[in-house]
Amino acid sequence: MKRTAKKNNRFGFGWMPDLPDNRDHLYSAPLAKLRVLPTKADLRRHCPRVYNQGDIGSCTANAIAAAIEFDRKKQKLRDFIPSRLFIYYNERSIERSVPLDNGAQIRDGIKSVAKQGACPETEWSYDDTPADSNTNLWPPGAKPRQKPPSSCYKDAKKFRAVSYQRVDRTLSQMKGCLADGFPFVFGFTVYDSFESAEIARTGVLQMPKPREGVVGGHAVLAVGYDDKTERFVVRNSWGSSWGKRGYFTMPYSYLLTDNLSDDFWTIRLVH
Repeated sequence: MKRTAKKNNRFGFGWMPDLPDNRDHLYSAPLAKLRVLPTKADLRRHCPRVYNQGDIGSCTANAIAAAIEFDRKKQKLRDFIPSRLFIYYNERSIERSVPLDNGAQIRDGIKSVAKQGACPETEWSYDDTPADSNTNLWPPGAKPRQKPPSSCYKDAKKFRAVSYQRVDRTLSQMKGCLADGFPFVFGFTVYDSFESAEIARTGVLQMPKPREGVVGGHAVLAVGYDDKTERFVVRNSWGSSWGKRGYFTMPYSYLLTDNLSDDFWTIRLVH
């Protein structure tokens, strides 16, 4: 099933599942950490402010930018917001879909920030000019369709992801990654209930109900877990007024079930 950018009145989605690649480096949580996993972990206090992707399908770029900014703060490097539009353009360039707001694959976003880096958003500011709702095609002058200037690519080289791994779909590895102090990006299948006023108010997502409609795919950043509730804490990119100050929780089962989630990636080191 193809999961692409979806247009609605307020927010975009935009996750497309990765294709299998045996060259991916798999993350392995430290054995010492796995032996004594804490019952909960919460990285929210170390996270940058929650972004708002607006009405375009740039969720992968938003989640990856958040992971990069988190790592820069963790490494005590100069803090800045990575240009989400720069990342989203380069993802679509890899996928040869620059004129279209079709979303992107997480792996392509990871590859782009590893090779090209990400310039500060002060150099290539965010713009959520919507594409045509029927064709997903941006008008020629829309900023999301424009290639960033060469100065952005030059500066982006200074800010690259130099260590990243794919996280296996096991509860121990996911929890081990978070307990070790690092978030992970992932994509999940979005059902009708995710757009409800209740989720926007409570930030508590349940498993999809039978016959509930699929509305798209969305990339987010896992930043914690709690064994008592058997839920992950997840950072969204719909602004801080949505959910629990921009965050929500989802059941362990959501991330452990095929066709409900996929493409778990952690960025471990940035320059």
